[in-house]
Amino acid sequence: MKKLALIALVAGMPLAAQSWELGLFAGQQSYKSIDAFGISAQPKSKTVLGARLGYSVVDLGPALFQVTAGFQPKTESTIQVNGADFGEKFQQQHTSVGAMFNFKAGVAFGVGMEYRMEKLNTVSSGLSDTSYNRPWLRANAGYAFPSPVVKPFIGLEVAVPLTSKSFDAAASDEENMKAFAPKLQLGLYAGIRF
Repeated sequence: MKKLALIALVAGMPLAAQSWELGLFAGQQSYKSIDAFGISAQPKSKTVLGARLGYSVVDLGPALFQVTAGFQPKTESTIQVNGADFGEKFQQQHTSVGAMFNFKAGVAFGVGMEYRMEKLNTVSSGLSDTSYNRPWLRANAGYAFPSPVVKPFIGLEVAVPLTSKSFDAAASDEENMKAFAPKLQLGLYAGIRF
């Protein structure tokens, strides 16, 4: 019985790696446009910052599987109508939970999904905040610096939503605010694993 427990413990050690990752994202976020009634309205692309915490549940050689949680604080972008500033601001922020596969090689790369709970608002319109919950696909490529305890890493990351909404004249203003929601994030992702 003791031998069986020892074999299970040794075999299960890679599955219980449980290492942590703390990362910061800085990059461009671009938004969808509303094209209706002969006008085109769109928030300007915006530099955004975000933070992510990852927890490795499987670490087998070059493969690492993580669960993640993220947060992007509120950002504000000017809405443009037909290319000119409209004077209205669009606000967006999100929290997220997800899962990520990372492959550690000379150049490490990863791909994963996260479910973002986005909060959208326009500043002076008098509309209520709108929640927009949807899945996003993330991919990154970078380099992890070898070190004995804390492992710094840096790379490029891209994220795209898997669903989006378009303007609908019959929908409420709060529902149509989702047509402005982010459509792409591209930037630098860096942090430490410990």
